[in-house]
Amino acid sequence: MSKNVMETPKIEPEQIENLFEDAYLGLRKFFLLSFCLKYNVFELLDTQKTFNEIEVWYEKQGFQPNKNLLLNMLDALVQFGLIKVYHESYSSDDIFYKATELSKTYLNPNSEFSKINSLAPFYTYGERANRWINLDETLKAGELKTEEGAFFPDIIKRMAIDCRAGELQLTINYLKHFEEVKSAKSILDVAGGHGLYGIALSYLNEDSKCKVFDLPEVCEETKKYIEEYGSDRVSTVSGNFFTDNFVDTLDSNNSEGYDLIFSSYNPGGKNPAVIDKICEATALNGIFANKQAFPETIDKKYAVKKAFEGIDWNMFSFTGTKKEKICYTFENSLTLDGYTNHLEKKGFKILGIFALEDKKSVKEDAHHANVRKHHSKMKMGNYIVVAKKVRN
Repeated sequence: MSKNVMETPKIEPEQIENLFEDAYLGLRKFFLLSFCLKYNVFELLDTQKTFNEIEVWYEKQGFQPNKNLLLNMLDALVQFGLIKVYHESYSSDDIFYKATELSKTYLNPNSEFSKINSLAPFYTYGERANRWINLDETLKAGELKTEEGAFFPDIIKRMAIDCRAGELQLTINYLKHFEEVKSAKSILDVAGGHGLYGIALSYLNEDSKCKVFDLPEVCEETKKYIEEYGSDRVSTVSGNFFTDNFVDTLDSNNSEGYDLIFSSYNPGGKNPAVIDKICEATALNGIFANKQAFPETIDKKYAVKKAFEGIDWNMFSFTGTKKEKICYTFENSLTLDGYTNHLEKKGFKILGIFALEDKKSVKEDAHHANVRKHHSKMKMGNYIVVAKKVRN
């Protein structure tokens, strides 16, 4: 039987075509941005440049002359909102290009708030972009084994930049709502890394002292930040939160426990065994404030992103810490509901839950501890849970 030339499939091809078009557009965006970071384009455009000046710079880098190509590259950056194009006067034909405040703040290597290292995936988690470029080789090679002692000292530098860009201030401003936090004299920052949260918390009470607990290799980096910010009331304690006990860090000034224990994205922060040790080291009426990602709260509209984050997450493994299959979860990690339930069983009362992306409190009722009905749907699922120890 001959085929009918007018016959069409029951399903139209637009979905497949759009999928590949979007993927290819994303690929081109990524490589253009990577190129700009590699060649410090935004540093170049920190001061205004004419197209001719940019063209001269372009050719000095060894690139072949191509005026139309360069014009379109600059136009793409204009569309991103990373550079602006303008005439300096009505009588001038010269067109100038200059970095916007956005790129000057976050994409200039000389900026205090430069996010270049944390935004360039080629340099994140063992060149994860290269793993995708050579996906077949990546899958044949298996998981990349990563030593925690080498991984965390490097990543805290990026985390320090990220938190300084706004999340640290947002976190501290929320915690200041609790009198117990403001009056805390003894503070422990668990897996504090750069120590910036501990430093900021120590600002709330001039009589407070804070200890930052982390791996020995990490503490060496922490000391640099403590010195940089002149925090003489902040010190470091070396250890491993999976194997060591936090009560061993107590001294004669706070032998009954810490007034405030804080943790931010601690890899063990949702692990019941680690939580139990934190609870043990918290003084009666003390506060445990924990900032964590709870991926089960991520909205379904971000399911594709979540799936790809999961692939990235499972392309590497730690030598000493077992991960779960879901991104940002480790062995025995609790969900948000499981976490709040566990704290209540350990004698804590939930004082507040703050959704970082929404920048709002989703539960702040000191007389009502039932938080299990809350199901905020977000892109990252990041929350701060503040709990008070009301019984031993």
